[in-house]
Amino acid sequence: MRHFFRSIRYLWPYRVRLGVAVGCVMLIAVFWAGGLGALLPGMKILISEEGLHGWAWRSATEDRLVIKTVARTIRGEHKFGDERLILTRVLDVVKLDGEGPAGRAGVKEAEWLVGVPDETGRPKFLSAYELTKIISKSPDGQSLRLAVYDSQTRTGRIVEIASPEQPGRSSRILCALAANLPEDKYTLLLILLGFGVLITLLRDAFRVVQEYLVQSAVYRGLMDLRCDNYNVVLHLPTTFFSEQGVTDTMSRFIQDTGELARGQVTLFGKTLVEPAKLLGAFAVAMYFSWRLTLLTMVVGPPAFFVIRKFGKIMKRASRRALESWASMLGVLEETLTGIRVVKAYTMEGAERRRFLRVNRALLTQQQRMAAIDSATSPTVEALGITAAMGAIAVAGYWVIRHPEFMSQERFFALMACLAAMFDPIRKLAHVNTRFQRADAAAKRVFELQDRSQEPRSAGAPALRRHSRCIEFRNVTFRYSGVEDNTLKGVNLTIPAGQTLAIVGPNGCGKTTLVSLLPRLIDPSGGQVLIDGVDISGCSIRSVRRQIGLVTQEAVIFHATVAENIAYGKRRPRPEQIADAARKAFVDEFVAEMPDGYDSMVGERGSTLSGGQRQRIAIARAIIRDPAILIFDEATSQVDPDSEQKIHRALAEFKKGRTTLLIAHRLSTVLEANRIAMMLAGEIIDTGTHAELLDRCDPYRQLYRNQLSPGSR
Repeated sequence: MRHFFRSIRYLWPYRVRLGVAVGCVMLIAVFWAGGLGALLPGMKILISEEGLHGWAWRSATEDRLVIKTVARTIRGEHKFGDERLILTRVLDVVKLDGEGPAGRAGVKEAEWLVGVPDETGRPKFLSAYELTKIISKSPDGQSLRLAVYDSQTRTGRIVEIASPEQPGRSSRILCALAANLPEDKYTLLLILLGFGVLITLLRDAFRVVQEYLVQSAVYRGLMDLRCDNYNVVLHLPTTFFSEQGVTDTMSRFIQDTGELARGQVTLFGKTLVEPAKLLGAFAVAMYFSWRLTLLTMVVGPPAFFVIRKFGKIMKRASRRALESWASMLGVLEETLTGIRVVKAYTMEGAERRRFLRVNRALLTQQQRMAAIDSATSPTVEALGITAAMGAIAVAGYWVIRHPEFMSQERFFALMACLAAMFDPIRKLAHVNTRFQRADAAAKRVFELQDRSQEPRSAGAPALRRHSRCIEFRNVTFRYSGVEDNTLKGVNLTIPAGQTLAIVGPNGCGKTTLVSLLPRLIDPSGGQVLIDGVDISGCSIRSVRRQIGLVTQEAVIFHATVAENIAYGKRRPRPEQIADAARKAFVDEFVAEMPDGYDSMVGERGSTLSGGQRQRIAIARAIIRDPAILIFDEATSQVDPDSEQKIHRALAEFKKGRTTLLIAHRLSTVLEANRIAMMLAGEIIDTGTHAELLDRCDPYRQLYRNQLSPGSR
């Protein structure tokens, strides 16, 4: 779970929100416990003959006399001396403390408290309700005289109880409530129902606030995490994307962070609320019967084992599911971006089958997670019900055989509390599996942050504007996972202002070589120097600001024409954009657009032709005013008119700049001052076109097969 808890630090800036949410959780627990605590009064009103008031007076009586009683209905005829005992309900003493006030006065178990003596000393018989009311309200410090009847010997007597105890806190609260509430049971029931509605509304109001604060904090933290990861991704070496793929990274931003957010919401939502409700129900249940409550807790260890076991399985399945998500996104991205090729080659069926394969792989993992998720709650619920049935069996024995230990009302209230305890446990059964899914997602999310980024030295000196030469000195490079070096001891010097064309068969290392210059990749060995300075010791930003890059596949963003031209230029002036557009012949087709330079060009420049995209890319390089220009031959897929305009734009723009051309056409090669012939990662010869034709056999072969006009 360390990866998941690592993500919690992103919530620290929003700790005030979470703190208020935790306060709401505590209030929710209080109201939950309050609602459960009202069950017993409700049972007393609905089931018990003595009602709420009778319960309050009897509770205070028991505290004052230190006894346990049962309001018992009597039958048959009983005599108290010469008096006939005329009562239907008496107060039966079922348990007492011999050192308490009643015990010291000689009251014994199984005796009945039946009344008080009158002024003449004769017994005045009172119902259990009336008698407990008198006892509970008797002045403190004043002795009590009670009529006591022995049900076994059928004799009665008057006893004097000195110094009754003070009622306990709960009894005092009950008496205070009883003194201020009407005695009509139906009216009391309505009041109790109104109280239940009120605390439910308050609890739900705090729940709304709590859930909103938690989710807003989580989504804000998630936004910060995505921003941090985006910043990390922008500074990852380009080799990362060639190895991992773009769609896998996208999946980590979309599916994985979504799974992580659900885990965080669960942590500060259900994981706080349900245990708080559980503790509230537990406290009330302990008040009703601590023995039975602890008996039900035997379910804890096996439930913990089940949840932990399922959680481990869920984590593995969740990680595989997230990887399957990434694979499915990859297939979607490839198919939709290449839809014209798919249709042209009638490969819809093959792509459908490929998508079905990755979809099935995802379905397999999702079904496994569903099976775990489905089994967790019923398993824990079965354990809880088993424990609850055991508790009910014991409680039932007490209610039926020994009612002095537990009344029917207390029994039903306790059962409701136990049910209220196991409901949060049932809901919490899913929490661990949710955390394991979130932890698997967090691991993939933080793998991005843990990746080695582009080397950046704090305080590295800025590279001065290039003015003398560029040198590749004994440069080697190997891609990760590849056995052979792509570049093998390359040595090459390019004087400032010179144009160098790099030619060679596909895969010989041309693009890799020029990628070293803007430090898109760093050499495995050797040095790349600009004006005699090793660029690995300079700040990357100062190196890249001197370089204009025009790639073979022009990258156009979903923005306006002006924004695409100004990309990489801070606060460009409109006249700078217009000047660059004019030099790159962009103004010719922009004039035909409805919004001019403010026209949107569509995703990946879908509304533009290949030649138009390339001219925008050249304008982007022109406005940057670089000292070094890298031009990866981009005219092989454009029409002759666009090609001619691109060459004219480059011819003017190259003046006074050091230019590296990756050439595939003779027209580009002939523009260069010098040509470097590459073969299998090595520079085998450099010179002019005529010199290489004269002395370099691989160049002559390349010229005949690719560069000559007849090969096109």
